Amino acid sequence: MAALRYAGLDDTDSEDELPLGWEQRTTKDGWVYYANHTEEKTQWEHPKTGKRKRIAGDLPYGWEQETDENGQVYFVDHINKRTTYLDPRLAFTVDDNPTKPTTRQRYDGSTTAMEILQGRDFTGKVVVVTGANSGIGFETAKSFALHGAHVILACRNMTRANEAVSRILGEWHKAKVEAMTLDLAQLRSVQHFAQAFKAKNVPLHVLVCNAAAFALPWSLTKDGLETTFQVNHLGHFYLVQLLQDVLCRSAPARVVVVSSESHRKSAVLRGIRKLAHPSCFLQYCQYKLIRP
Repeated sequence: MAALRYAGLDDTDSEDELPLGWEQRTTKDGWVYYANHTEEKTQWEHPKTGKRKRIAGDLPYGWEQETDENGQVYFVDHINKRTTYLDPRLAFTVDDNPTKPTTRQRYDGSTTAMEILQGRDFTGKVVVVTGANSGIGFETAKSFALHGAHVILACRNMTRANEAVSRILGEWHKAKVEAMTLDLAQLRSVQHFAQAFKAKNVPLHVLVCNAAAFALPWSLTKDGLETTFQVNHLGHFYLVQLLQDVLCRSAPARVVVVSSESHRKSAVLRGIRKLAHPSCFLQYCQYKLIRP
């Protein structure tokens, strides 16, 4: 399985694990075949399951298929500057007989943004990610950009936002990324962002509401609203309302709201009645439960 790890993939399905001496390969047109090095033969059927498989989807963004001097197909990862003879799509194969469609693509807490968008082309799509200068927001913005989207990093701190833009361009110089000011703790800033975005006269295909305040002491914003509630909930709700007309004109479009496992610890689910001044952490859990 070392080759899978080298290609940035993990084999998560033991049923498909090959016997000793076997190797999985692909043809130029995306069909999977199996080489038996012990008996020096090849076959289309998996040696354990007897199934025929084909590659699902296109190559990940930044990958290219080449042929060496011996006519063997290999793959170039231009983003990470490496080559491999293992097709990076092998973790996303489908059965030749699609009567009962299945997928080996599994998402859990360890899944990366790049794995989620594997094989998808977002060229021509416009994506806005709030709080995109670090953490989940940055990884989301980077993945969209590396898959061809025009990505806008909507952030409160423009210095850190511009640094994030530079980091993405450092990985892929053709990425279309830019930063715009958005402070969810100020409704006037939300208005200004929406006006500035509309002035660009571009569509909006994906709005990722990711930014959040965590464990802040109880305080009020300039708008007279509780800070965590405004940043984590009301600010995004207002932003969606202001951009709703652009989203509708850009259909198919969607709003993605990033929640958290912390919502399970909210006061509502735990039956806690004294909510006038909950702890900082409890506030965060509460607002993760009521995202727009």
